[in-house]
Amino acid sequence: MKQKLMRIAAAGLLLSGCGKKTESSAADDTMHYVKTSVMYDTIEDMYADPDSYVGKNYHFVGTLYPGTDDESGETFYSISTTDSHGDEEIGIELDWDHYDGLESFDLVTVEGRLERTTIKHGDSEMEILILRVTSLEKRES
Repeated sequence: MKQKLMRIAAAGLLLSGCGKKTESSAADDTMHYVKTSVMYDTIEDMYADPDSYVGKNYHFVGTLYPGTDDESGETFYSISTTDSHGDEEIGIELDWDHYDGLESFDLVTVEGRLERTTIKHGDSEMEILILRVTSLEKRES
């Protein structure tokens, strides 16, 4: 699990080097359905080329992965998936307040708009991608 958290944090750090704006200037209301088979590669590309993805709506099916804020101790969640070999995991943090009836590591369907946000990390700030959730539902296995 520690390796997965490091992977998500590393992806956020990569994004911090790309940061130019906080939101896309060309918002797209079309829902972009990301197939499970390409979700890992898509999220990896989102971190590598955020300008091509920010401001658009996405539909994902993946794992509700918990994380803990180092400073506040609060739990936050990401939608995550593994690579085709199951060796590495990657995810995007979720902005949502209604986790009632959901548990960590549930299989979920999530929809929302991908945006950038700045978070405090230690003594500095870093820019990350965040999915502003409009819908989050548990899926039956």
